Amino acid sequence: MSASPFQLGVDSIRNNSDELVEKIMHKSVLTDGMRSYSPYQLDKCRRDTRYNLQFLCEALLLASDSLWEDYVRWLKFLLLSLGLNKHSLAEHFHTISDVLASELEGESRAKVQDLCSRAFDLMEDEEYFQVPALDPQNPYYQYAVEYKNYLLTAQKQKAMQLINDLAQQGTSIRNIHLDILQPVQREIGNLWQANLVTVAQEHYCTGLTQLAIAQLYPLLFSANPKHHKMIATCVSGELHEIGLRMVTDIMELDGWDTSFLGANMPHDSIVDMLAEQDADLLAISITFPLNLHKAESLISRIRSDTKLNKVKIIVGGYPFLNDPKLWQQIGADSFASDANLASRIALSMVEAR
Repeated sequence: MSASPFQLGVDSIRNNSDELVEKIMHKSVLTDGMRSYSPYQLDKCRRDTRYNLQFLCEALLLASDSLWEDYVRWLKFLLLSLGLNKHSLAEHFHTISDVLASELEGESRAKVQDLCSRAFDLMEDEEYFQVPALDPQNPYYQYAVEYKNYLLTAQKQKAMQLINDLAQQGTSIRNIHLDILQPVQREIGNLWQANLVTVAQEHYCTGLTQLAIAQLYPLLFSANPKHHKMIATCVSGELHEIGLRMVTDIMELDGWDTSFLGANMPHDSIVDMLAEQDADLLAISITFPLNLHKAESLISRIRSDTKLNKVKIIVGGYPFLNDPKLWQQIGADSFASDANLASRIALSMVEAR
């Protein structure tokens, strides 16, 4: 990726983040209802302010306005569901803009002011919605709803039995993954964001879905002969692996010899595995946008290694759904929005090579 025109501004924000957070907090306490906040509430605001600056830097480095706007929408839905006042939230972005304007120069200052102004407008407008994850037009919709209800009521045996029965009745692993397990996991995430389930419930549901996937393995690994090798991984610090697990399973079905490394993998280990396996493809999953620069660093390292010249790189995950340019920005060969598309794109890339 070429150097960002905002690199100096990003460096300034990152190098002075502690001081900037305190300036923003001080100005916020003077100008809004934060005067009455408890020490615990102030610490939460301090943490959220730090996150806002981190996302702002990521959007600047990747030249992605949509990355920033999607984050602001996500933050708005989450904080309003907790009962916070949207006008105070909007004003917070004016405060960030004012503080950073005194620290930055030129293009960086102008761009930060533009992004903060956009954040203010998004907070103030009436837009307040989530995209439903469960589609009534999905032919497996009723099974998805039933499975979701079993998860949310901690009926583990019934949830596992439902998935097992569907498989035994001939429902393909592809349909179970993409039409039941995947949309239900997304819906659980929506419920967490709306403050309707706890973090513990979300983790419990994810654990059960991982168990449901595992019980399908006897069917999965008796699938087609293998022709190409794929390594599937998450970058260091990325903890969301279940979507990548589903992609890996679908590609195993489609004739790939897959190695699933999972979450939070050190870059050294990924590079070593690519060489040891003589892999044709690396699939990287990123859910948390602040990990995008880590993926870019990993890709850059692979590109510089002459032993890995043949490796094609495909990426996927939530940030890429909102900005179709991001995969190019971090140096990948392609992006796929779902497992079926990933399998087709990967095959075409490897065979064209």
